[in-house]
Amino acid sequence: MKLQHRTEVGAAPDDVWAFLQDTPAVVECMPGAELVDELGDDRYEGVLRVAIGPLKMNYAGRASVVERDAAARRIVLDASGRDKRGSGSVVAHVALQVEPADAGSRIDVVSDIDLTGRIASLGRGIRDVSNQMFVDFAGELGSRIEGRGRPAPAADGARQAATATLTSVAAPRSEPTATRGGGEIKVLPLIWAVTRERLADFLERLSTRVRPN
Repeated sequence: MKLQHRTEVGAAPDDVWAFLQDTPAVVECMPGAELVDELGDDRYEGVLRVAIGPLKMNYAGRASVVERDAAARRIVLDASGRDKRGSGSVVAHVALQVEPADAGSRIDVVSDIDLTGRIASLGRGIRDVSNQMFVDFAGELGSRIEGRGRPAPAADGARQAATATLTSVAAPRSEPTATRGGGEIKVLPLIWAVTRERLADFLERLSTRVRPN
């Protein structure tokens, strides 16, 4: 399955590229992801926690950066993981590119993902869930990059508003953020948000067809 995502960040390309070199900080922007160990030579060990209703999956695996081109501002990585309870596996090849844009910088991400096990049974829903997870990731990434060098937030801990925008292949119009809970990404609320929107669109089209002249 191939996925394409794009986001814009209000920071210079060189500043975005510099942030992306801080792997622990980037991982912290990913919903449900945790960096377990840095193995050296741009290899990392981590965990991705996913919850689909009562079903919880903990993918433990490794990722390695196979290309890091500072001149082109391009990073390519390979990752693989297996659920600790044996309910499936994931293999991913991800290419990330930073380019200048009107807002400051544009980040393009192209992913080739191979899923097995229970999560693969979601079918098309995987693409919708991936879109929403990327919205959450892009918002946090943009907030951190744009917030570097600014005064610390107020004591109430209110999160800075994300300014990243998303354009994606087959992406839904609305952008509900991923639900975080105990360090895991909860997929079921995302699927429901997408399903609810599609149902609303269908009913709107139906009402237009049967509306009297």
